[in-house]
Amino acid sequence: MGALGVVAVGIGTALLARAVVGEVRTVGSDSMAPALAAHERIAVSSWGLQRWDLPVGAVVLFDAADLWADPGDPAGTVFVKRVVGVGGDRIGCCDPAGRLLRNGRPLDEPYLAGARSDQVTFDVVVPEGHYWLLGDNRGDSADARAHLGDPGGGLIPASRIIGTVEAVVWPVGSARRVEGSDG
Repeated sequence: MGALGVVAVGIGTALLARAVVGEVRTVGSDSMAPALAAHERIAVSSWGLQRWDLPVGAVVLFDAADLWADPGDPAGTVFVKRVVGVGGDRIGCCDPAGRLLRNGRPLDEPYLAGARSDQVTFDVVVPEGHYWLLGDNRGDSADARAHLGDPGGGLIPASRIIGTVEAVVWPVGSARRVEGSDG
């Protein structure tokens, strides 16, 4: 195989890897702790992604430009959060134990590690084709609750989902699968 063939195989392999893995991103904050920590690198998959049919509990990477954008930081529009509500759900805060209510029933969220969700009172109905996305570290996450007054009311259209977070890949000693994105 000549040099051109080697280059073609390399490009083909890179494109296939990008299609399967999607991309590797760095977690920017502790808003998803304990599931994800700031500065960990995560593998995001868009392989077979059905943006309009993600399950509650999936951890996703999405672009909130013009929806959650901080005018002082226009580059900071891509975030990692967990799907808490899907089209047709009514999500409210909270029961006496500080748990979210999904369609009137407490939402089981074992990934919160005891964190409460009652920092902000809200009651939203998620329209079809949209998601209600929250960080796992509810006391330290500027998530949908912090954007109720922004365009879109804190809701993220399915078209803004980049992919599901599948695994932590760096640092090596912290490598692990991210629970929830497998449905």
